[in-house]
Amino acid sequence: MHEQVARYLGKLQRHGLIEGPGDAALYGLDDEILTNAGRVPGTMRELFALLNINSLIIARPGPLFRYVIGHLCLREPGLICPRDCESLTFIHDIPVVESLDPRRTAQALNRRKGCIVGGELVVTTGTVSLEQAFISLSSILFATFVKFFADALNGLHGYGEPVPRGMLDALPGLLARAEPRSSAEPLPERAPEGEDEILRAMDQAGKAVVNARLVDSFFGNISYRDGGAVYISQTGSSLDELPGYIDRVPLDGSSTCGITSSSELTAHVKTYELTGDNAILHGHPRFSVIMSMFGHPLPFGDRRSIGGVPVVSGEVGAGARGLVHTLPEAMREFHGAIVSGHGAFASCTGSFREAFTRLMDMETLCYRTCCALVREKLG
Repeated sequence: MHEQVARYLGKLQRHGLIEGPGDAALYGLDDEILTNAGRVPGTMRELFALLNINSLIIARPGPLFRYVIGHLCLREPGLICPRDCESLTFIHDIPVVESLDPRRTAQALNRRKGCIVGGELVVTTGTVSLEQAFISLSSILFATFVKFFADALNGLHGYGEPVPRGMLDALPGLLARAEPRSSAEPLPERAPEGEDEILRAMDQAGKAVVNARLVDSFFGNISYRDGGAVYISQTGSSLDELPGYIDRVPLDGSSTCGITSSSELTAHVKTYELTGDNAILHGHPRFSVIMSMFGHPLPFGDRRSIGGVPVVSGEVGAGARGLVHTLPEAMREFHGAIVSGHGAFASCTGSFREAFTRLMDMETLCYRTCCALVREKLG
Protein backbone atom coordinates (compact mmCIF):
# COMPACT_ATOMS: atom_id res chain seq x y z
CA MET A 1 0.00 0.00 0.00
CA HIS A 2 2.92 2.38 0.63
CA GLU A 3 3.92 1.83 -3.00
CA GLN A 4 0.37 2.64 -4.18
CA VAL A 5 0.30 5.84 -2.13
CA ALA A 6 3.60 7.03 -3.63
CA ARG A 7 2.54 6.02 -7.15
CA TYR A 8 -0.73 7.95 -7.19
CA LEU A 9 0.70 10.95 -5.41
CA GLY A 10 3.24 11.12 -8.25
CA LYS A 11 0.49 10.82 -10.87
CA LEU A 12 -1.49 13.65 -9.28
CA GLN A 13 1.54 15.90 -9.69
CA ARG A 14 2.52 14.73 -13.20
CA HIS A 15 -1.04 15.22 -14.44
CA GLY A 16 -1.02 18.78 -13.13
CA LEU A 17 -3.89 18.17 -10.72
CA ILE A 18 -1.94 19.39 -7.66
CA GLU A 19 1.12 21.60 -7.36
CA GLY A 20 3.20 19.69 -4.81
CA PRO A 21 3.27 16.55 -2.63
CA GLY A 22 1.87 18.48 0.33
CA ASP A 23 -1.35 19.28 -1.57
CA ALA A 24 -2.82 15.79 -1.30
CA ALA A 25 -3.27 13.29 1.50
CA LEU A 26 -3.75 9.70 0.33
CA TYR A 27 -5.04 6.99 2.67
CA GLY A 28 -5.09 3.26 2.00
CA LEU A 29 -6.46 0.55 4.25
CA ASP A 30 -4.39 -2.60 4.57
CA ASP A 31 -4.07 -4.11 8.05
CA GLU A 32 -4.06 -0.48 9.11
CA ILE A 33 -4.62 2.88 7.43
CA LEU A 34 -1.43 3.99 5.65
CA THR A 35 -0.83 7.53 4.41
CA ASN A 36 1.71 9.99 3.08
CA ALA A 37 0.42 12.59 5.56
CA GLY A 38 2.52 11.35 8.48
CA ARG A 39 -0.42 10.49 10.70
CA VAL A 40 -4.06 9.51 10.33
CA PRO A 41 -6.37 12.12 11.88
CA GLY A 42 -9.43 11.01 13.80
CA THR A 43 -11.61 12.51 11.06
CA MET A 44 -10.14 10.07 8.54
CA ARG A 45 -10.55 7.09 10.83
CA GLU A 46 -14.20 8.02 11.30
CA LEU A 47 -14.71 8.31 7.54
CA PHE A 48 -13.24 4.84 6.99
CA ALA A 49 -15.54 3.52 9.72
CA LEU A 50 -18.62 5.11 8.13
CA LEU A 51 -17.86 4.10 4.54
CA ASN A 52 -17.30 0.74 2.83
CA ILE A 53 -13.96 1.82 1.31
CA ASN A 54 -10.29 0.85 1.34
CA SER A 55 -8.83 4.12 0.00
CA LEU A 56 -9.42 7.85 0.16
CA ILE A 57 -7.80 10.99 -1.28
CA ILE A 58 -8.14 14.54 -0.03
CA ALA A 59 -6.61 16.97 -2.52
CA ARG A 60 -6.18 20.72 -2.70
CA PRO A 61 -6.04 21.21 -6.49
CA GLY A 62 -3.85 23.79 -8.23
CA PRO A 63 -4.90 27.49 -8.26
CA LEU A 64 -6.72 27.38 -11.60
CA PHE A 65 -8.81 24.39 -10.54
CA ARG A 66 -9.51 26.01 -7.16
CA TYR A 67 -10.85 29.16 -8.81
CA VAL A 68 -13.07 27.08 -11.09
CA ILE A 69 -14.38 24.96 -8.21
CA GLY A 70 -14.93 27.92 -5.92
CA HIS A 71 -16.89 29.77 -8.59
CA LEU A 72 -19.07 26.76 -9.41
CA CYS A 73 -19.80 26.19 -5.71
CA LEU A 74 -21.11 29.76 -5.47
CA ARG A 75 -23.32 29.33 -8.54
CA GLU A 76 -24.50 25.78 -7.75
CA PRO A 77 -24.30 25.36 -3.96
CA GLY A 78 -24.94 21.84 -2.76
CA LEU A 79 -24.66 20.09 -6.11
CA ILE A 80 -22.63 20.78 -9.26
CA CYS A 81 -24.09 19.28 -12.43
CA PRO A 82 -21.61 18.73 -15.33
CA ARG A 83 -22.86 18.72 -18.92
CA ASP A 84 -20.20 16.80 -20.88
CA CYS A 85 -21.09 13.25 -21.90
CA GLU A 86 -18.42 11.34 -19.96
CA SER A 87 -19.10 13.15 -16.69
CA LEU A 88 -22.85 12.67 -17.06
CA THR A 89 -22.24 8.95 -17.60
CA PHE A 90 -19.58 8.20 -14.99
CA ILE A 91 -19.90 10.71 -12.15
CA HIS A 92 -23.41 12.13 -12.78
CA ASP A 93 -23.12 15.08 -10.40
CA ILE A 94 -20.78 16.37 -7.70
CA PRO A 95 -22.03 16.90 -4.12
CA VAL A 96 -20.73 19.96 -2.26
CA VAL A 97 -20.38 20.02 1.54
CA GLU A 98 -19.34 22.98 3.66
CA SER A 99 -16.71 21.31 5.84
CA LEU A 100 -14.90 18.03 6.38
CA ASP A 101 -17.48 16.91 8.92
CA PRO A 102 -17.23 13.09 8.87
CA ARG A 103 -20.96 12.38 8.86
CA ARG A 104 -21.92 14.96 6.24
CA THR A 105 -18.95 14.02 4.07
CA ALA A 106 -19.77 10.31 4.42
CA GLN A 107 -23.37 11.02 3.43
CA ALA A 108 -22.14 12.65 0.21
CA LEU A 109 -19.60 9.89 -0.46
CA ASN A 110 -22.19 7.17 0.08
CA ARG A 111 -24.09 8.66 -2.87
CA ARG A 112 -21.18 9.52 -5.17
CA LYS A 113 -17.51 8.54 -5.58
CA GLY A 114 -16.31 12.04 -4.70
CA CYS A 115 -17.37 15.41 -3.36
CA ILE A 116 -16.12 18.98 -2.98
CA VAL A 117 -15.49 20.27 0.53
CA GLY A 118 -15.43 23.93 1.52
CA GLY A 119 -15.22 25.11 -2.08
CA GLU A 120 -11.56 24.14 -2.48
CA LEU A 121 -10.90 20.51 -1.46
CA VAL A 122 -11.83 17.41 -3.47
CA VAL A 123 -12.42 14.16 -1.58
CA THR A 124 -12.70 10.85 -3.45
CA THR A 125 -12.83 7.19 -2.45
CA GLY A 126 -12.12 3.70 -3.75
CA THR A 127 -13.67 0.44 -2.65
CA VAL A 128 -10.91 -1.75 -4.13
CA SER A 129 -7.84 0.41 -4.79
CA LEU A 130 -6.37 3.90 -4.72
CA GLU A 131 -6.64 3.89 -8.50
CA GLN A 132 -10.42 4.30 -8.19
CA ALA A 133 -10.00 7.35 -5.96
CA PHE A 134 -7.44 8.81 -8.36
CA ILE A 135 -9.75 8.29 -11.36
CA SER A 136 -12.67 9.95 -9.56
CA LEU A 137 -10.51 12.91 -8.54
CA SER A 138 -9.23 13.41 -12.10
CA SER A 139 -12.78 13.05 -13.44
CA ILE A 140 -14.17 15.69 -11.07
CA LEU A 141 -11.47 18.20 -12.00
CA PHE A 142 -12.04 17.55 -15.71
CA ALA A 143 -15.82 17.92 -15.31
CA THR A 144 -15.60 21.19 -13.37
CA PHE A 145 -12.99 22.70 -15.72
CA VAL A 146 -15.06 21.93 -18.82
CA LYS A 147 -18.30 23.10 -17.21
CA PHE A 148 -16.79 26.40 -16.03
CA PHE A 149 -15.38 27.45 -19.40
CA ALA A 150 -18.28 26.06 -21.47
CA ASP A 151 -20.80 27.88 -19.27
CA ALA A 152 -18.77 31.10 -19.48
CA LEU A 153 -18.43 30.94 -23.27
CA ASN A 154 -22.09 30.13 -23.81
CA GLY A 155 -23.19 32.80 -21.33
CA LEU A 156 -21.09 35.45 -23.10
CA HIS A 157 -22.72 34.65 -26.44
CA GLY A 158 -26.30 34.35 -25.23
CA TYR A 159 -26.57 30.56 -25.16
CA GLY A 160 -26.72 30.32 -21.38
CA GLU A 161 -27.03 32.27 -18.15
CA PRO A 162 -25.33 35.69 -18.06
CA VAL A 163 -21.75 35.65 -16.78
CA PRO A 164 -21.11 37.45 -13.44
CA ARG A 165 -18.89 40.54 -13.61
CA GLY A 166 -16.16 39.03 -11.44
CA MET A 167 -15.94 36.02 -13.67
CA LEU A 168 -15.72 38.22 -16.77
CA ASP A 169 -12.80 40.13 -15.30
CA ALA A 170 -10.96 36.91 -14.43
CA LEU A 171 -11.66 35.02 -17.67
CA PRO A 172 -8.77 36.30 -19.86
CA GLY A 173 -6.19 35.56 -17.15
CA LEU A 174 -7.64 32.10 -16.50
CA LEU A 175 -7.52 31.27 -20.21
CA ALA A 176 -3.90 32.41 -20.42
CA ARG A 177 -2.99 29.94 -17.65
CA ALA A 178 -4.90 27.12 -19.35
CA GLU A 179 -3.05 27.13 -22.68
CA PRO A 180 -2.44 23.57 -23.97
CA ARG A 181 1.11 22.25 -23.92
CA SER A 182 2.68 19.84 -26.37
CA SER A 183 4.56 16.68 -25.48
CA ALA A 184 8.33 17.13 -25.14
CA GLU A 185 9.09 13.73 -26.69
CA PRO A 186 8.17 13.30 -30.40
CA LEU A 187 6.88 9.91 -31.41
CA PRO A 188 8.85 7.76 -33.89
CA GLU A 189 8.16 8.31 -37.59
CA ARG A 190 8.69 4.68 -38.60
CA ALA A 191 5.62 2.44 -38.62
CA PRO A 192 5.85 -0.50 -36.17
CA GLU A 193 6.33 -3.99 -37.58
CA GLY A 194 5.16 -7.10 -35.78
CA GLU A 195 3.18 -7.44 -32.57
CA ASP A 196 5.96 -6.47 -30.14
CA GLU A 197 6.68 -3.21 -31.97
CA ILE A 198 2.97 -2.41 -32.28
CA LEU A 199 2.46 -2.85 -28.54
CA ARG A 200 5.50 -0.66 -27.79
CA ALA A 201 4.28 2.00 -30.23
CA MET A 202 0.84 2.03 -28.62
CA ASP A 203 2.40 2.35 -25.18
CA GLN A 204 4.55 5.28 -26.35
CA ALA A 205 1.60 7.01 -27.99
CA GLY A 206 -0.61 6.52 -24.93
CA LYS A 207 2.02 8.07 -22.66
CA ALA A 208 2.44 11.01 -25.08
CA VAL A 209 -1.31 11.69 -25.03
CA VAL A 210 -1.36 11.68 -21.22
CA ASN A 211 1.83 13.77 -20.89
CA ALA A 212 0.34 16.38 -23.25
CA ARG A 213 -2.78 16.38 -21.04
CA LEU A 214 -5.01 15.45 -23.94
CA VAL A 215 -6.90 13.02 -21.74
CA ASP A 216 -8.02 12.97 -18.11
CA SER A 217 -8.75 10.07 -15.80
CA PHE A 218 -8.94 6.78 -17.76
CA PHE A 219 -10.93 8.29 -20.63
CA GLY A 220 -9.68 7.87 -24.20
CA ASN A 221 -8.48 4.94 -26.25
CA ILE A 222 -5.95 3.96 -28.88
CA SER A 223 -5.85 1.39 -31.67
CA TYR A 224 -3.68 0.11 -34.52
CA ARG A 225 -4.76 -1.95 -37.51
CA ASP A 226 -2.39 -4.62 -38.75
CA GLY A 227 -3.74 -6.70 -41.63
CA GLY A 228 -6.80 -8.59 -40.47
CA ALA A 229 -6.66 -7.53 -36.84
CA VAL A 230 -7.02 -4.40 -34.74
CA TYR A 231 -4.98 -3.89 -31.58
CA ILE A 232 -7.02 -1.72 -29.21
CA SER A 233 -6.82 -0.59 -25.59
CA GLN A 234 -9.18 -2.31 -23.18
CA THR A 235 -12.18 -0.49 -21.78
CA GLY A 236 -11.29 1.39 -18.61
CA SER A 237 -7.53 1.18 -19.20
CA SER A 238 -5.21 4.12 -18.49
CA LEU A 239 -3.40 5.33 -21.60
CA ASP A 240 -0.15 5.84 -19.69
CA GLU A 241 -0.23 2.25 -18.36
CA LEU A 242 -1.17 0.17 -21.41
CA PRO A 243 1.14 -2.90 -21.21
CA GLY A 244 -1.11 -5.88 -20.48
CA TYR A 245 -4.26 -3.92 -21.37
CA ILE A 246 -4.27 -4.13 -25.17
CA ASP A 247 -6.45 -6.64 -27.05
CA ARG A 248 -5.76 -8.09 -30.48
CA VAL A 249 -9.18 -8.33 -32.13
CA PRO A 250 -9.39 -10.37 -35.39
CA LEU A 251 -11.73 -8.68 -37.84
CA ASP A 252 -13.19 -12.00 -38.99
CA GLY A 253 -14.92 -12.47 -35.63
CA SER A 254 -12.88 -15.56 -34.75
CA SER A 255 -12.18 -14.34 -31.19
CA THR A 256 -14.28 -13.05 -28.31
CA CYS A 257 -11.52 -10.81 -26.93
CA GLY A 258 -13.42 -7.80 -28.29
CA ILE A 259 -15.64 -8.13 -25.20
CA THR A 260 -12.97 -6.46 -23.05
CA SER A 261 -11.92 -3.97 -25.72
CA SER A 262 -12.83 -0.32 -25.80
CA SER A 263 -16.54 0.31 -26.22
CA GLU A 264 -15.64 2.36 -29.30
CA LEU A 265 -14.13 -0.61 -31.17
CA THR A 266 -16.87 -0.56 -33.83
CA ALA A 267 -16.27 3.13 -34.58
CA HIS A 268 -12.52 2.45 -34.90
CA VAL A 269 -13.07 -0.46 -37.29
CA LYS A 270 -15.48 1.53 -39.48
CA THR A 271 -13.02 4.45 -39.54
CA TYR A 272 -10.25 2.14 -40.75
CA GLU A 273 -12.54 0.86 -43.50
CA LEU A 274 -13.41 4.36 -44.75
CA THR A 275 -10.06 6.12 -44.38
CA GLY A 276 -7.56 3.39 -45.19
CA ASP A 277 -5.57 4.56 -42.12
CA ASN A 278 -4.06 2.19 -39.61
CA ALA A 279 -3.65 4.23 -36.39
CA ILE A 280 -6.23 6.05 -34.24
CA LEU A 281 -5.86 8.15 -31.09
CA HIS A 282 -8.86 9.25 -29.05
CA GLY A 283 -8.52 11.68 -26.18
CA HIS A 284 -10.60 14.13 -24.19
CA PRO A 285 -8.73 17.39 -24.74
CA ARG A 286 -10.44 19.97 -22.55
CA PHE A 287 -10.90 22.80 -25.03
CA SER A 288 -11.98 20.42 -27.79
CA VAL A 289 -14.80 19.29 -25.49
CA ILE A 290 -15.55 22.88 -24.40
CA MET A 291 -15.78 24.17 -27.98
CA SER A 292 -17.89 21.18 -29.05
CA MET A 293 -20.46 22.32 -26.45
CA PHE A 294 -20.54 25.92 -27.68
CA GLY A 295 -23.91 27.04 -29.01
CA HIS A 296 -27.13 25.10 -29.29
CA PRO A 297 -27.03 21.31 -28.70
CA LEU A 298 -26.04 19.43 -31.85
CA PRO A 299 -28.82 17.08 -33.02
CA PHE A 300 -27.84 13.53 -33.90
CA GLY A 301 -26.90 13.31 -37.57
CA ASP A 302 -26.09 17.01 -37.89
CA ARG A 303 -22.59 18.41 -38.19
CA ARG A 304 -20.79 21.69 -37.65
CA SER A 305 -17.13 22.65 -37.71
CA ILE A 306 -14.48 24.48 -35.71
CA GLY A 307 -11.95 26.00 -38.07
CA GLY A 308 -12.64 23.25 -40.59
CA VAL A 309 -12.55 20.41 -38.03
CA PRO A 310 -15.86 18.52 -38.17
CA VAL A 311 -17.94 18.24 -35.00
CA VAL A 312 -20.46 15.41 -34.89
CA SER A 313 -22.79 13.95 -32.29
CA GLY A 314 -23.24 10.37 -31.16
CA GLU A 315 -23.22 8.03 -28.20
CA VAL A 316 -20.58 5.48 -27.23
CA GLY A 317 -21.16 2.10 -28.84
CA ALA A 318 -22.94 0.80 -31.93
CA GLY A 319 -26.55 1.53 -31.03
CA ALA A 320 -29.02 3.46 -33.15
CA ARG A 321 -27.40 6.75 -32.07
CA GLY A 322 -23.88 5.38 -31.77
CA LEU A 323 -20.66 7.06 -32.90
CA VAL A 324 -20.25 4.38 -35.54
CA HIS A 325 -22.97 6.14 -37.57
CA THR A 326 -21.45 9.65 -37.48
CA LEU A 327 -17.74 9.64 -36.65
CA PRO A 328 -16.20 7.46 -39.40
CA GLU A 329 -17.70 9.50 -42.26
CA ALA A 330 -16.31 12.70 -40.74
CA MET A 331 -12.91 11.02 -40.28
CA ARG A 332 -12.87 10.05 -43.95
CA GLU A 333 -12.65 13.73 -44.94
CA PHE A 334 -10.37 15.22 -42.31
CA HIS A 335 -8.72 12.22 -40.56
CA GLY A 336 -9.77 13.97 -37.37
CA ALA A 337 -13.06 14.93 -35.74
CA ILE A 338 -14.60 16.05 -32.45
CA VAL A 339 -17.62 14.35 -30.93
CA SER A 340 -19.88 16.89 -29.22
CA GLY A 341 -19.48 16.80 -25.45
CA HIS A 342 -17.24 13.76 -25.68
CA GLY A 343 -13.74 14.15 -27.13
CA ALA A 344 -11.49 14.19 -30.19
CA PHE A 345 -10.33 11.48 -32.61
CA ALA A 346 -7.35 11.55 -34.98
CA SER A 347 -6.16 8.92 -37.46
CA CYS A 348 -3.21 8.47 -39.80
CA THR A 349 -1.20 5.97 -41.80
CA GLY A 350 2.13 4.61 -40.56
CA SER A 351 3.19 5.47 -37.02
CA PHE A 352 1.14 7.35 -34.42
CA ARG A 353 3.18 10.52 -34.92
CA GLU A 354 0.86 12.25 -37.38
CA ALA A 355 -2.28 11.30 -35.42
CA PHE A 356 -0.76 12.73 -32.24
CA THR A 357 0.20 15.96 -34.00
CA ARG A 358 -3.31 16.23 -35.44
CA LEU A 359 -4.88 15.68 -32.00
CA MET A 360 -2.63 18.36 -30.51
CA ASP A 361 -3.36 20.75 -33.37
CA MET A 362 -7.13 20.31 -32.90
CA GLU A 363 -6.84 21.13 -29.21
CA THR A 364 -4.69 24.20 -29.91
CA LEU A 365 -7.19 25.37 -32.55
CA CYS A 366 -10.08 24.96 -30.10
CA TYR A 367 -8.20 26.83 -27.37
CA ARG A 368 -7.41 29.74 -29.70
CA THR A 369 -10.98 29.80 -30.99
CA CYS A 370 -12.28 29.92 -27.42
CA CYS A 371 -9.91 32.83 -26.61
CA ALA A 372 -11.01 34.68 -29.77
CA LEU A 373 -14.70 34.26 -28.87
CA VAL A 374 -14.04 35.64 -25.40
CA ARG A 375 -12.09 38.62 -26.81
CA GLU A 376 -14.92 39.26 -29.26
CA LYS A 377 -17.27 39.97 -26.36
CA LEU A 378 -14.89 41.51 -23.85
CA GLY A 379 -12.94 43.69 -26.30
